[in-house]
Amino acid sequence: MTVLEGMHWGEARLLEKGIDNSRFDADLLLAEVLNVSRDRLYLEGSLKLSEQEESDYRGLILRRAEHEPLQYILKRQEFMGLSFYIDERVLIPRADSELLIEKWLGLVKSEERQAQDPVIKVVDLCTGSGALAISMAHYYPNAEVVGTDFSQGALEVARKNAKRLGVSVQWRQGDFLKPILGERWDYIITNPPYVSAEEYSKCAPEIFREPSMAFLGGKEGLDFYRTLAEETRSLLNPQGRLLMEIGWNQGDAVCEIFRINGFETQIFQDLAGHDRVIIAR
Repeated sequence: MTVLEGMHWGEARLLEKGIDNSRFDADLLLAEVLNVSRDRLYLEGSLKLSEQEESDYRGLILRRAEHEPLQYILKRQEFMGLSFYIDERVLIPRADSELLIEKWLGLVKSEERQAQDPVIKVVDLCTGSGALAISMAHYYPNAEVVGTDFSQGALEVARKNAKRLGVSVQWRQGDFLKPILGERWDYIITNPPYVSAEEYSKCAPEIFREPSMAFLGGKEGLDFYRTLAEETRSLLNPQGRLLMEIGWNQGDAVCEIFRINGFETQIFQDLAGHDRVIIAR
C-alpha cells in the first residue's frame, strides 16, 4: 500500500461507516502513523508503507470507523493556540468555548489599570482537561487560577496538561461549588453540563464516547445554572463576574434564572451567530 492508496482506502472505510469528514480524518491518522504533517502526505504519495506502518494505520482507521473520536485516538486537541492532551476521562474541548476565554481576557485587561491589586482570583468549575483554567493562566499570568472537577481522572489529565504547558494552576476535587465554598472570587468561569436528557439521546455516536456527566444538565439542561444563580452571590467579590457557556437555545432561559436571583446579564454569540456565553454580575 502506498501513501496515496492508504489515503483513499482509509477514506472509503470511514465513508462506509458514515463518518463525517472521512478524508480529513483518514489523512490525519495516516500522518500520525508516519509522523509527518498532513500536507506532506501529498508530496510523498508514491512512498510505500512498511508492514508495521500499514498495520498501525489499519488499526487506527478501524477505531475511527467505530466512531471513536479522532481526538481520543490522537490524544490531543488544540484550544486557544495550545495543544492539550486528551483521553476518555475528559470532555473534548470545543472551539466554541474559546469565546469564554476571549471575553474573560477582555474584561481583565480593560479593568487591570483600575485595580489596586493586579492579582485576580478566578476559578474554573467543571474544568475537565483544564483547557479553560490553563488558558487563563497562560494568557494572564497575574491571575491566581483554581480548577475544580468532580472526577479525579479529569483532574489527573488537567494536571498533566498544566505541567506540559508550564503554567501554575491549583486543582481541587469536589462536587461543583463545594470546593470553593466560603471563599470570594473576582471571576467564576464555567462550561457546565447543559444538555437536556432528550437532546442527549439524539446526539451523534461520538458523543457517547465522552463522559456523560460532562453533558447532562438535568431534564431541561438548566440544573447547573439554577445552582449557580442561587449560590454564587456569596462567592463573588462586589465587582465579581460569572462567565458561563450555554447551549445555543438557552440564552433567554438562563438569563431569566439569573434575573430572578438579582443578577444583570449579557449574552454573546459565537461565530455561527448562536447564543454561547453569558456574563452575569
